Amino acid sequence: MLDRQYSFENYFASSADLIVDSLKSLVMGKGESQLGLWGEASSGKTHLLNACARYAREADISLQIYDAAQLIESDAMHFEGFEQCDVLAIDNLDAIAGIGVWEERFYQVMNRCRQGEFRFIFSLSVRPQQLDCKLDDFRSRLFWGLLLQLPDNSEDDIRVIMQRRAALLGIDLSNDVISYLLNHHSRNLGSQMQILRLLDSASLLRQRRVTIPLVKQALAEQPPTTQAGLPAR
Repeated sequence: MLDRQYSFENYFASSADLIVDSLKSLVMGKGESQLGLWGEASSGKTHLLNACARYAREADISLQIYDAAQLIESDAMHFEGFEQCDVLAIDNLDAIAGIGVWEERFYQVMNRCRQGEFRFIFSLSVRPQQLDCKLDDFRSRLFWGLLLQLPDNSEDDIRVIMQRRAALLGIDLSNDVISYLLNHHSRNLGSQMQILRLLDSASLLRQRRVTIPLVKQALAEQPPTTQAGLPAR
């Protein structure tokens, strides 16, 4: 299910215009037929692929999106049925590196993309040169289209992203609250987005605005299994 907060409009980065314009062009069939994104954790890869799916849906374009980390739990030979889509999007494609049967499968996928059967978007956590691949042909095909590195987020970027995502939830997030969250919890954006969702629920339940005391109370009430995903710094 697509998160309503995943959109191009709320993607923020120093080179956002180039990245977003390139993805929009591919989805609409006006740019590259293959495009890869790579960047560290929480650089926005999953956000952008889901934004592509939302953009495609609004334009009545068929896009199928998969997480390679989940695909590898199944039989590679059963990965089919995407032939009729306009765009195939694969998040975390680096998860298949070193798994010969899956590398062979995506070697074929990229061949078919080049033949014009569909357009292909993928994301990696590292640059393709760093992948520990079994098939050189798989690695080489990752370079066939446009490759874009997602920039690391500075603290100022993270603050802006947090405020924008909070605003989408209807939360007025003050600078003091943001500073508290960044100083006492992981600066990983995925963890911070999880905290924002918890604060949204706590604020609605208590009919209180989000303040530092509410943050402390709401997070203290989380069970240990949840808190494990919200590491303190």
